[in-house]
Amino acid sequence: MRIATYRRVSSEEQALHGFSLEAQKEACINKAKEMGATSILEFADEGETGKTLDRPGLEALRQAIADGLIDCVVILDPDRFSRKLSHQLLLTEEFEKAGVELVFINFEWVDSPEGRLFYSIRGAISEYEREKITERMKRGQVQKAKQGRPPIGVYHYGYDYDPTTETISINEREAKIVKYIYNSLIQGITPAAIAINLTNDSNVPTKKGKSFWHRQVVRQILMNPSYKGEWHYKDYIIPVPIIIEPELWEKAQKILQESLRTWNHKTKRQYLLSGLLVCSDCGQTMGGIYAKHWGRYYRGYTCRKSPSTSRFTGCYPQKIINAESLEKNVWEKFKNLFMNPDTLLEEVRKNLPKQNELEDELASIKQQLNDTEKGRESLIEAMSLGILELDDKTKKKLLDIKNRKEKLIQKQKNLQNSLLAFRHSAQNYTELYKTIAAVIDDIDNLDFEDKRSLIRSAISQIEIKGRVNSGNTIPGDLPGVNILMSIRVDDVLGFASNTSEIQKP
Repeated sequence: MRIATYRRVSSEEQALHGFSLEAQKEACINKAKEMGATSILEFADEGETGKTLDRPGLEALRQAIADGLIDCVVILDPDRFSRKLSHQLLLTEEFEKAGVELVFINFEWVDSPEGRLFYSIRGAISEYEREKITERMKRGQVQKAKQGRPPIGVYHYGYDYDPTTETISINEREAKIVKYIYNSLIQGITPAAIAINLTNDSNVPTKKGKSFWHRQVVRQILMNPSYKGEWHYKDYIIPVPIIIEPELWEKAQKILQESLRTWNHKTKRQYLLSGLLVCSDCGQTMGGIYAKHWGRYYRGYTCRKSPSTSRFTGCYPQKIINAESLEKNVWEKFKNLFMNPDTLLEEVRKNLPKQNELEDELASIKQQLNDTEKGRESLIEAMSLGILELDDKTKKKLLDIKNRKEKLIQKQKNLQNSLLAFRHSAQNYTELYKTIAAVIDDIDNLDFEDKRSLIRSAISQIEIKGRVNSGNTIPGDLPGVNILMSIRVDDVLGFASNTSEIQKP
Protein backbone atom coordinates (compact mmCIF):
# COMPACT_ATOMS: atom_id res chain seq x y z
CA MET A 1 0.00 0.00 0.00
CA ARG A 2 1.32 3.41 -0.99
CA ILE A 3 0.79 5.69 2.01
CA ALA A 4 1.36 9.43 2.31
CA THR A 5 1.70 11.30 5.59
CA TYR A 6 0.74 14.93 6.02
CA ARG A 7 1.64 17.17 8.93
CA ARG A 8 1.11 20.88 9.58
CA VAL A 9 1.93 23.28 12.34
CA SER A 10 1.73 27.02 12.81
CA SER A 11 4.21 28.83 15.05
CA GLU A 12 1.48 29.67 17.56
CA GLU A 13 0.17 26.11 17.78
CA GLN A 14 3.62 24.64 18.25
CA ALA A 15 4.27 27.01 21.13
CA LEU A 16 0.92 26.49 22.87
CA HIS A 17 0.04 22.86 22.17
CA GLY A 18 3.28 21.12 21.21
CA PHE A 19 2.10 20.09 17.73
CA SER A 20 5.70 19.91 16.49
CA LEU A 21 6.40 18.59 13.01
CA GLU A 22 8.79 15.95 14.33
CA ALA A 23 6.22 14.60 16.79
CA GLN A 24 3.61 14.41 14.02
CA LYS A 25 6.13 12.81 11.66
CA GLU A 26 6.99 10.02 14.11
CA ALA A 27 3.34 9.27 14.88
CA CYS A 28 2.27 9.26 11.22
CA ILE A 29 5.16 7.07 10.00
CA ASN A 30 4.60 4.55 12.79
CA LYS A 31 0.91 4.38 11.86
CA ALA A 32 1.77 3.91 8.17
CA LYS A 33 4.13 1.03 9.00
CA GLU A 34 1.45 -0.59 11.17
CA MET A 35 -0.88 -0.47 8.16
CA GLY A 36 1.69 -2.32 6.05
CA ALA A 37 2.92 0.53 3.86
CA THR A 38 5.11 -0.56 0.94
CA SER A 39 6.18 3.05 0.34
CA ILE A 40 5.77 6.24 2.37
CA LEU A 41 5.65 9.76 0.91
CA GLU A 42 5.93 12.67 3.33
CA PHE A 43 4.24 16.08 2.95
CA ALA A 44 4.47 18.93 5.46
CA ASP A 45 3.62 22.61 5.99
CA GLU A 46 5.53 24.51 8.65
CA GLY A 47 4.24 27.88 9.86
CA GLU A 48 1.14 27.64 7.64
CA THR A 49 -2.35 28.55 8.79
CA GLY A 50 -5.02 25.87 8.69
CA LYS A 51 -7.77 28.17 7.46
CA THR A 52 -6.52 28.30 3.87
CA LEU A 53 -5.93 25.66 1.21
CA ASP A 54 -3.05 27.63 -0.27
CA ARG A 55 -0.28 25.60 1.40
CA PRO A 56 2.75 24.21 -0.50
CA GLY A 57 2.74 20.85 1.25
CA LEU A 58 -1.01 20.36 0.86
CA GLU A 59 -0.81 21.37 -2.81
CA ALA A 60 1.94 18.78 -3.40
CA LEU A 61 -0.17 16.11 -1.63
CA ARG A 62 -3.25 16.89 -3.73
CA GLN A 63 -1.13 16.78 -6.89
CA ALA A 64 0.31 13.36 -5.96
CA ILE A 65 -3.22 12.08 -5.35
CA ALA A 66 -4.40 13.48 -8.69
CA ASP A 67 -1.46 11.70 -10.37
CA GLY A 68 -2.55 8.37 -8.87
CA LEU A 69 0.57 7.91 -6.71
CA ILE A 70 -1.17 7.41 -3.33
CA ASP A 71 -3.59 4.86 -1.87
CA CYS A 72 -3.95 6.24 1.66
CA VAL A 73 -3.23 9.46 3.60
CA VAL A 74 -2.35 9.40 7.32
CA ILE A 75 -2.80 12.58 9.39
CA LEU A 76 -2.43 13.07 13.15
CA ASP A 77 -5.68 14.95 13.66
CA PRO A 78 -8.41 16.66 11.53
CA ASP A 79 -7.14 20.04 12.80
CA ARG A 80 -3.83 19.40 11.02
CA PHE A 81 -5.85 18.79 7.85
CA SER A 82 -7.81 22.06 7.91
CA ARG A 83 -9.46 24.37 10.41
CA LYS A 84 -12.37 25.24 8.15
CA LEU A 85 -15.29 22.84 7.93
CA SER A 86 -15.92 23.66 4.27
CA HIS A 87 -12.30 22.88 3.39
CA GLN A 88 -12.36 19.60 5.34
CA LEU A 89 -15.42 18.43 3.47
CA LEU A 90 -14.03 19.57 0.11
CA LEU A 91 -10.72 17.73 0.58
CA THR A 92 -12.42 14.61 1.94
CA GLU A 93 -14.68 14.41 -1.12
CA GLU A 94 -11.71 15.06 -3.45
CA PHE A 95 -9.70 12.21 -1.87
CA GLU A 96 -12.66 9.82 -1.93
CA LYS A 97 -13.26 10.44 -5.63
CA ALA A 98 -9.62 9.57 -6.27
CA GLY A 99 -10.03 6.30 -4.34
CA VAL A 100 -7.74 7.42 -1.52
CA GLU A 101 -8.43 6.39 2.10
CA LEU A 102 -8.12 9.07 4.79
CA VAL A 103 -6.88 7.96 8.24
CA PHE A 104 -6.60 10.13 11.38
CA ILE A 105 -4.46 8.84 14.26
CA ASN A 106 -6.24 10.73 17.06
CA PHE A 107 -9.69 10.38 15.58
CA GLU A 108 -11.60 7.22 14.72
CA TRP A 109 -12.94 7.80 11.23
CA VAL A 110 -16.06 5.77 10.50
CA ASP A 111 -17.49 6.02 6.98
CA SER A 112 -21.10 6.23 8.16
CA PRO A 113 -23.69 8.98 8.75
CA GLU A 114 -22.71 9.08 12.44
CA GLY A 115 -19.02 9.27 11.64
CA ARG A 116 -19.53 12.03 9.09
CA LEU A 117 -21.66 13.97 11.56
CA PHE A 118 -18.96 13.71 14.22
CA TYR A 119 -16.31 14.72 11.71
CA SER A 120 -18.39 17.73 10.65
CA ILE A 121 -18.94 18.75 14.26
CA ARG A 122 -15.20 18.48 14.93
CA GLY A 123 -14.49 20.67 11.92
CA ALA A 124 -17.13 23.19 13.01
CA ILE A 125 -15.53 23.42 16.46
CA SER A 126 -12.10 23.98 14.92
CA GLU A 127 -13.51 26.74 12.73
CA TYR A 128 -15.22 28.28 15.75
CA GLU A 129 -11.95 28.25 17.69
CA ARG A 130 -10.18 29.89 14.78
CA GLU A 131 -12.82 32.61 14.58
CA LYS A 132 -12.43 33.22 18.31
CA ILE A 133 -8.67 33.56 17.86
CA THR A 134 -9.23 36.03 15.02
CA GLU A 135 -11.69 38.00 17.14
CA ARG A 136 -9.23 38.18 20.04
CA MET A 137 -6.47 39.32 17.69
CA LYS A 138 -8.67 42.11 16.32
CA ARG A 139 -9.59 43.24 19.85
CA GLY A 140 -5.92 43.20 20.75
CA GLN A 141 -5.05 45.30 17.68
CA VAL A 142 -7.69 47.88 18.58
CA GLN A 143 -6.42 47.97 22.17
CA LYS A 144 -2.87 48.60 20.93
CA ALA A 145 -4.12 51.37 18.67
CA LYS A 146 -5.89 53.03 21.63
CA GLN A 147 -2.59 53.00 23.49
CA GLY A 148 -0.80 54.61 20.53
CA ARG A 149 1.12 51.43 19.64
CA PRO A 150 1.24 49.95 16.11
CA PRO A 151 -1.35 47.13 16.04
CA ILE A 152 0.20 45.55 12.95
CA GLY A 153 3.49 45.77 11.09
CA VAL A 154 4.36 49.10 9.45
CA TYR A 155 6.35 48.61 6.26
CA HIS A 156 5.99 51.94 4.44
CA TYR A 157 8.87 53.17 2.34
CA GLY A 158 11.15 55.23 4.56
CA TYR A 159 10.51 53.22 7.73
CA ASP A 160 11.79 50.04 9.38
CA TYR A 161 9.63 47.95 11.70
CA ASP A 162 10.88 45.61 14.44
CA PRO A 163 8.13 43.08 15.23
CA THR A 164 9.86 41.91 18.42
CA THR A 165 9.75 45.35 20.05
CA GLU A 166 6.86 46.71 17.95
CA THR A 167 8.88 49.84 17.24
CA ILE A 168 9.01 51.96 14.08
CA SER A 169 12.22 53.72 13.10
CA ILE A 170 13.34 55.85 10.17
CA ASN A 171 15.31 54.17 7.38
CA GLU A 172 17.73 56.99 6.62
CA ARG A 173 18.54 55.86 3.08
CA GLU A 174 14.88 55.58 2.10
CA ALA A 175 13.96 58.75 4.00
CA LYS A 176 16.30 60.74 1.73
CA ILE A 177 14.33 59.50 -1.27
CA VAL A 178 11.03 60.44 0.39
CA LYS A 179 12.32 63.97 0.97
CA TYR A 180 13.53 64.11 -2.64
CA ILE A 181 10.05 63.14 -3.86
CA TYR A 182 8.32 65.86 -1.81
CA ASN A 183 10.85 68.56 -2.68
CA SER A 184 10.63 67.66 -6.39
CA LEU A 185 6.84 68.05 -6.33
CA ILE A 186 7.16 71.45 -4.62
CA GLN A 187 9.58 72.49 -7.38
CA GLY A 188 6.95 71.69 -10.04
CA ILE A 189 8.04 68.20 -11.11
CA THR A 190 5.11 65.83 -11.72
CA PRO A 191 4.81 62.41 -10.03
CA ALA A 192 5.31 60.75 -13.43
CA ALA A 193 8.55 62.65 -14.02
CA ILE A 194 9.74 61.85 -10.50
CA ALA A 195 9.09 58.15 -11.14
CA ILE A 196 11.12 58.32 -14.37
CA ASN A 197 14.02 60.02 -12.57
CA LEU A 198 14.03 57.38 -9.83
CA THR A 199 13.83 54.55 -12.36
CA ASN A 200 16.75 55.92 -14.37
CA ASP A 201 18.87 56.04 -11.20
CA SER A 202 19.85 52.38 -10.70
CA ASN A 203 20.91 53.12 -7.10
CA VAL A 204 17.31 53.79 -5.98
CA PRO A 205 15.42 50.52 -5.43
CA THR A 206 11.79 50.39 -4.32
CA LYS A 207 10.77 48.89 -0.97
CA LYS A 208 10.61 45.48 -2.64
CA GLY A 209 14.05 45.94 -4.19
CA LYS A 210 12.83 46.60 -7.73
CA SER A 211 14.45 49.20 -9.98
CA PHE A 212 11.24 50.30 -11.74
CA TRP A 213 9.22 53.06 -10.08
CA HIS A 214 5.57 53.44 -11.08
CA ARG A 215 4.08 56.93 -10.88
CA GLN A 216 1.26 55.59 -8.71
CA VAL A 217 3.82 54.49 -6.11
CA VAL A 218 5.17 58.05 -6.07
CA ARG A 219 1.64 59.43 -5.64
CA GLN A 220 0.98 57.06 -2.74
CA ILE A 221 4.11 58.30 -0.98
CA LEU A 222 3.05 61.91 -1.57
CA MET A 223 -0.43 61.29 -0.13
CA ASN A 224 0.56 59.14 2.88
CA PRO A 225 0.10 61.07 6.18
CA SER A 226 2.56 58.74 7.91
CA TYR A 227 5.43 60.90 6.68
CA LYS A 228 4.15 63.84 8.73
CA GLY A 229 4.00 61.60 11.81
CA GLU A 230 0.42 60.26 11.59
CA TRP A 231 -0.14 56.61 10.74
CA HIS A 232 -3.88 55.98 10.37
CA TYR A 233 -5.34 52.68 11.56
CA LYS A 234 -9.13 52.57 11.26
CA ASP A 235 -10.37 55.45 13.47
CA TYR A 236 -7.08 55.82 15.31
CA ILE A 237 -3.96 57.85 14.60
CA ILE A 238 -0.71 56.22 15.67
CA PRO A 239 2.27 58.56 16.09
CA VAL A 240 5.33 57.59 14.02
CA PRO A 241 8.68 59.33 13.45
CA ILE A 242 8.36 62.40 11.20
CA ILE A 243 10.17 62.42 7.86
CA ILE A 244 8.34 65.35 6.22
CA GLU A 245 7.39 68.43 8.18
CA PRO A 246 3.58 68.84 8.41
CA GLU A 247 3.69 72.21 6.61
CA LEU A 248 5.53 70.70 3.66
CA TRP A 249 3.15 67.70 3.60
CA GLU A 250 0.09 69.98 3.54
CA LYS A 251 1.64 72.04 0.73
CA ALA A 252 2.16 68.86 -1.28
CA GLN A 253 -1.52 67.93 -0.80
CA LYS A 254 -2.62 71.31 -2.16
CA ILE A 255 -0.45 70.84 -5.25
CA LEU A 256 -1.90 67.37 -5.86
CA GLN A 257 -5.48 68.62 -5.38
CA GLU A 258 -4.89 71.54 -7.73
CA SER A 259 -3.44 69.29 -10.42
CA LEU A 260 -6.44 66.97 -10.06
CA ARG A 261 -8.86 69.89 -10.27
CA THR A 262 -7.11 71.23 -13.36
CA TRP A 263 -7.18 67.80 -14.98
CA ASN A 264 -10.89 67.33 -14.26
CA HIS A 265 -11.71 70.70 -15.83
CA LYS A 266 -9.88 69.89 -19.05
CA THR A 267 -12.09 69.25 -22.04
CA LYS A 268 -12.70 65.54 -22.27
CA ARG A 269 -11.79 64.44 -25.77
CA GLN A 270 -13.48 61.44 -27.27
CA TYR A 271 -11.55 58.64 -28.95
CA LEU A 272 -13.74 56.31 -30.99
CA LEU A 273 -11.19 53.49 -31.28
CA SER A 274 -9.69 53.47 -27.78
CA GLY A 275 -9.04 49.94 -26.52
CA LEU A 276 -9.06 48.42 -30.03
CA LEU A 277 -5.81 49.63 -31.59
CA VAL A 278 -2.55 47.69 -31.65
CA CYS A 279 0.69 48.81 -33.31
CA SER A 280 1.99 45.99 -35.53
CA ASP A 281 5.47 47.51 -35.54
CA CYS A 282 6.14 47.33 -31.77
CA GLY A 283 3.26 45.19 -30.47
CA GLN A 284 2.04 47.83 -28.00
CA THR A 285 -1.55 49.01 -27.65
CA MET A 286 -2.32 52.50 -28.94
CA GLY A 287 -4.07 55.09 -26.80
CA GLY A 288 -5.44 58.59 -27.30
CA ILE A 289 -3.16 61.61 -27.06
CA TYR A 290 -3.60 65.36 -27.56
CA ALA A 291 -0.53 66.31 -29.60
CA LYS A 292 0.97 69.44 -31.11
CA HIS A 293 2.36 69.68 -34.64
CA TRP A 294 3.74 72.90 -36.10
CA GLY A 295 1.87 74.98 -33.54
CA ARG A 296 -1.45 73.19 -34.11
CA TYR A 297 -3.03 70.81 -31.56
CA TYR A 298 -4.88 67.70 -32.73
CA ARG A 299 -6.21 64.40 -31.40
CA GLY A 300 -4.01 61.42 -32.13
CA TYR A 301 -3.33 57.77 -31.30
CA THR A 302 0.12 56.64 -30.19
CA CYS A 303 1.85 53.47 -29.10
CA ARG A 304 4.39 55.46 -27.09
CA LYS A 305 4.24 54.71 -23.34
CA SER A 306 5.58 56.74 -20.45
CA PRO A 307 8.61 55.17 -18.75
CA SER A 308 6.79 55.82 -15.46
CA THR A 309 4.00 53.40 -16.35
CA SER A 310 5.57 50.78 -18.64
CA ARG A 311 8.91 49.11 -19.21
CA PHE A 312 8.12 48.85 -22.93
CA THR A 313 7.90 52.34 -24.34
CA GLY A 314 6.70 51.62 -27.89
CA CYS A 315 8.01 52.86 -31.24
CA TYR A 316 10.90 55.29 -31.38
CA PRO A 317 10.78 57.91 -32.70
CA GLN A 318 7.26 58.36 -31.39
CA LYS A 319 4.51 57.24 -33.75
CA ILE A 320 1.32 59.36 -33.71
CA ILE A 321 -1.60 58.68 -36.06
CA ASN A 322 -4.08 61.50 -36.61
CA ALA A 323 -7.25 60.44 -34.75
CA GLU A 324 -9.67 62.21 -37.06
CA SER A 325 -8.09 60.60 -40.11
CA LEU A 326 -7.92 57.13 -38.58
CA GLU A 327 -11.46 57.21 -37.16
CA LYS A 328 -12.91 58.37 -40.48
CA ASN A 329 -10.98 55.68 -42.34
CA VAL A 330 -12.05 52.89 -39.97
CA TRP A 331 -15.68 54.10 -39.90
CA GLU A 332 -15.88 53.99 -43.69
CA LYS A 333 -14.41 50.48 -43.75
CA PHE A 334 -16.84 49.50 -41.02
CA LYS A 335 -19.85 50.83 -42.94
CA ASN A 336 -18.78 49.22 -46.21
CA LEU A 337 -18.38 45.93 -44.45
CA PHE A 338 -21.51 45.87 -42.32
CA MET A 339 -23.92 47.71 -44.60
CA ASN A 340 -23.30 45.08 -47.27
CA PRO A 341 -24.44 41.66 -45.99
CA ASP A 342 -22.69 39.79 -48.81
CA THR A 343 -19.37 41.44 -47.97
CA LEU A 344 -19.85 40.75 -44.28
CA LEU A 345 -20.65 37.08 -44.76
CA GLU A 346 -17.58 36.66 -46.95
CA GLU A 347 -15.44 38.27 -44.24
CA VAL A 348 -16.96 35.98 -41.61
CA ARG A 349 -16.21 32.93 -43.78
CA LYS A 350 -12.58 34.06 -44.08
CA ASN A 351 -12.32 34.14 -40.28
CA LEU A 352 -13.69 30.61 -39.96
CA PRO A 353 -11.28 27.71 -40.61
CA LYS A 354 -12.27 25.05 -43.11
CA GLN A 355 -14.11 22.03 -41.78
CA ASN A 356 -11.47 19.52 -42.87
CA GLU A 357 -8.74 21.60 -41.18
CA LEU A 358 -10.69 21.52 -37.93
CA GLU A 359 -11.23 17.77 -38.13
CA ASP A 360 -7.55 17.12 -38.88
CA GLU A 361 -6.42 19.26 -35.98
CA LEU A 362 -8.95 17.58 -33.67
CA ALA A 363 -7.58 14.15 -34.63
CA SER A 364 -4.07 15.39 -33.91
CA ILE A 365 -5.11 16.61 -30.46
CA LYS A 366 -6.63 13.21 -29.64
CA GLN A 367 -3.38 11.49 -30.60
CA GLN A 368 -1.35 13.92 -28.47
CA LEU A 369 -3.66 13.22 -25.51
CA ASN A 370 -3.09 9.47 -25.93
CA ASP A 371 0.68 9.97 -26.08
CA THR A 372 0.58 12.18 -22.98
CA GLU A 373 -1.38 9.59 -21.00
CA LYS A 374 1.06 6.85 -22.04
CA GLY A 375 3.93 9.01 -20.84
CA ARG A 376 2.28 9.48 -17.44
CA GLU A 377 1.60 5.75 -17.09
CA SER A 378 5.23 4.96 -17.99
CA LEU A 379 6.51 7.24 -15.23
CA ILE A 380 4.18 5.72 -12.64
CA GLU A 381 5.19 2.20 -13.68
CA ALA A 382 8.89 3.11 -13.45
CA MET A 383 8.37 4.41 -9.90
CA SER A 384 6.40 1.32 -8.88
CA LEU A 385 9.28 -0.89 -10.11
CA GLY A 386 11.82 1.20 -8.23
CA ILE A 387 13.50 2.45 -11.40
CA LEU A 388 12.61 6.05 -10.58
CA GLU A 389 12.14 7.86 -7.28
CA LEU A 390 9.58 10.58 -6.59
CA ASP A 391 12.22 13.29 -6.40
CA ASP A 392 11.86 16.91 -7.50
CA LYS A 393 12.80 16.02 -11.08
CA THR A 394 10.14 13.32 -11.33
CA LYS A 395 7.53 15.57 -9.68
CA LYS A 396 8.31 18.25 -12.25
CA LYS A 397 7.86 15.74 -15.09
CA LEU A 398 4.50 14.65 -13.70
CA LEU A 399 3.42 18.25 -13.28
CA ASP A 400 4.47 19.09 -16.85
CA ILE A 401 2.50 16.11 -18.14
CA LYS A 402 -0.58 17.18 -16.15
CA ASN A 403 -0.36 20.78 -17.41
CA ARG A 404 0.12 19.60 -20.99
CA LYS A 405 -2.90 17.32 -20.70
CA GLU A 406 -5.08 20.14 -19.34
CA LYS A 407 -4.05 22.46 -22.17
CA LEU A 408 -4.74 19.77 -24.76
CA ILE A 409 -8.18 19.07 -23.29
CA GLN A 410 -9.05 22.77 -23.37
CA LYS A 411 -7.82 23.03 -26.96
CA GLN A 412 -9.88 19.98 -27.83
CA LYS A 413 -13.02 21.60 -26.40
CA ASN A 414 -12.36 24.81 -28.35
CA LEU A 415 -11.92 22.88 -31.58
CA GLN A 416 -15.11 20.91 -30.99
CA ASN A 417 -17.01 24.16 -30.41
CA SER A 418 -15.54 25.69 -33.57
CA LEU A 419 -16.48 22.62 -35.57
CA LEU A 420 -20.03 22.77 -34.24
CA ALA A 421 -20.24 26.47 -35.10
CA PHE A 422 -18.99 25.76 -38.60
CA ARG A 423 -21.61 23.06 -39.22
CA HIS A 424 -24.40 25.42 -38.18
CA SER A 425 -22.95 28.45 -39.94
CA ALA A 426 -25.35 28.30 -42.91
CA GLN A 427 -28.32 28.95 -40.66
CA ASN A 428 -26.41 31.73 -38.88
CA TYR A 429 -25.52 33.37 -42.18
CA THR A 430 -29.16 33.45 -43.25
CA GLU A 431 -30.26 35.02 -39.99
CA LEU A 432 -27.40 37.50 -40.10
CA TYR A 433 -28.19 38.49 -43.68
CA LYS A 434 -31.82 39.25 -42.88
CA THR A 435 -30.95 41.30 -39.79
CA ILE A 436 -28.17 43.42 -41.23
CA ALA A 437 -30.10 44.10 -44.41
CA ALA A 438 -32.49 46.16 -42.26
CA VAL A 439 -29.81 48.46 -40.82
CA ILE A 440 -30.84 52.11 -40.85
CA ASP A 441 -29.67 54.31 -43.71
CA ASP A 442 -28.65 57.25 -41.51
CA ILE A 443 -26.03 55.34 -39.51
CA ASP A 444 -23.71 58.36 -39.78
CA ASN A 445 -26.13 60.34 -37.60
CA LEU A 446 -25.62 58.08 -34.58
CA ASP A 447 -24.07 59.73 -31.55
CA PHE A 448 -20.55 58.93 -30.37
CA GLU A 449 -21.51 56.28 -27.79
CA ASP A 450 -23.72 54.38 -30.25
CA LYS A 451 -20.98 54.40 -32.89
CA ARG A 452 -18.43 53.13 -30.42
CA SER A 453 -20.83 50.45 -29.19
CA LEU A 454 -21.40 49.18 -32.73
CA ILE A 455 -17.69 49.05 -33.54
CA ARG A 456 -16.82 47.27 -30.30
CA SER A 457 -19.58 44.70 -30.77
CA ALA A 458 -18.23 43.56 -34.13
CA ILE A 459 -14.47 44.29 -34.14
CA SER A 460 -12.06 42.68 -31.68
CA GLN A 461 -8.88 44.43 -32.76
CA ILE A 462 -7.50 46.92 -35.27
CA GLU A 463 -3.85 46.55 -36.24
CA ILE A 464 -1.97 49.64 -37.41
CA LYS A 465 1.24 49.24 -39.42
CA GLY A 466 3.42 52.09 -40.65
CA ARG A 467 3.47 55.78 -39.84
CA VAL A 468 2.53 59.09 -41.44
CA ASN A 469 3.11 62.80 -40.88
CA SER A 470 0.05 63.08 -38.67
CA GLY A 471 -0.14 66.83 -38.29
CA ASN A 472 -0.45 67.47 -42.03
CA THR A 473 -2.70 64.52 -42.82
CA ILE A 474 -5.96 65.27 -44.61
CA PRO A 475 -8.79 63.71 -42.55
CA GLY A 476 -9.48 60.24 -43.92
CA ASP A 477 -6.20 60.09 -45.87
CA LEU A 478 -3.51 57.86 -44.31
CA PRO A 479 -0.76 57.22 -46.88
CA GLY A 480 1.74 54.60 -45.77
CA VAL A 481 -0.53 53.21 -43.06
CA ASN A 482 -2.05 49.72 -43.30
CA ILE A 483 -5.23 49.05 -41.29
CA LEU A 484 -6.34 45.48 -40.52
CA MET A 485 -9.63 44.87 -38.70
CA SER A 486 -10.29 41.56 -36.90
CA ILE A 487 -13.96 40.57 -36.91
CA ARG A 488 -15.62 39.06 -33.85
CA VAL A 489 -17.07 36.00 -35.57
CA ASP A 490 -18.84 34.77 -32.43
CA ASP A 491 -20.33 38.18 -31.59
CA VAL A 492 -21.28 39.40 -35.03
CA LEU A 493 -24.95 38.54 -34.44
CA GLY A 494 -24.71 40.71 -31.33
CA PHE A 495 -23.79 43.59 -33.61
CA ALA A 496 -26.94 43.04 -35.60
CA SER A 497 -28.94 42.89 -32.38
CA ASN A 498 -27.43 46.16 -31.10
CA THR A 499 -28.13 47.82 -34.42
CA SER A 500 -31.76 46.71 -34.26
CA GLU A 501 -32.08 48.20 -30.78
CA ILE A 502 -30.72 51.56 -31.98
CA GLN A 503 -33.32 51.63 -34.79
CA LYS A 504 -36.21 51.56 -32.32
CA PRO A 505 -37.88 54.96 -31.81
